[in-house]
Amino acid sequence: MGCRIDGCQAEYVRVQYADNCLNLIPDNVSDRQALFTGDILSTGYWAADISKIKEGDMVAILGAGPTGLCAAICARLHNPSKIVMIDVMQSRLDFAKEHGIGDVHLNANETDVEEYVRNINGRGADVVMEVAGGKDTFQTAWRIARPNATVCVVALYNEPQSIPLPDMYGKNLTFITGGVDASKCDEILEHISAGRIDTEPLITHTFPLEEWREGYELFSNKEDGVIKVALKP
Repeated sequence: MGCRIDGCQAEYVRVQYADNCLNLIPDNVSDRQALFTGDILSTGYWAADISKIKEGDMVAILGAGPTGLCAAICARLHNPSKIVMIDVMQSRLDFAKEHGIGDVHLNANETDVEEYVRNINGRGADVVMEVAGGKDTFQTAWRIARPNATVCVVALYNEPQSIPLPDMYGKNLTFITGGVDASKCDEILEHISAGRIDTEPLITHTFPLEEWREGYELFSNKEDGVIKVALKP
């Protein structure tokens, strides 16, 4: 329902003003296919939209977790030349590669990301999405961006971030961030219905609703290669 009132992980939910805030799921779209529409998929769709990705752009995404994977899936709708996935968890990069999400998969613990990205095309990424929200990931985001690039900050940080303007002088970067409005769920459902978006593989584990605690612990501890857990009433 939102981040400040009770959630929807229950058998029944009363939705106020439902006619104004719900979207009909097309008949050919299953519940599992539609599951992420209202949250992480809408975040990825919003990020790809406000980043203004142009056809042929190289897009770098910091964070190959569930939201980063959704951002990559939605970025593909804009026909970029290459999507570079960056993370420190090799299992997540392997998952992305196995499912065809992204074109290049970089482990930031093993690769000089800034140098690698710059060498792909000689200048750096046209669009960078910072989805990780980790230590120094914001700094990595603007460093791997080419001059006049767009850096879209999707992540939530635990601490304030600094913008070292003297260090980035001459890069002429555009920073974009904000709160996800989730106002395009109808468009997302159309893409799912047409087969242009498929996030069902992200559901790596399913638990009955009464075993919600086990599902949360698995996800929180990042065990057994989990990406997302679905709870089934």
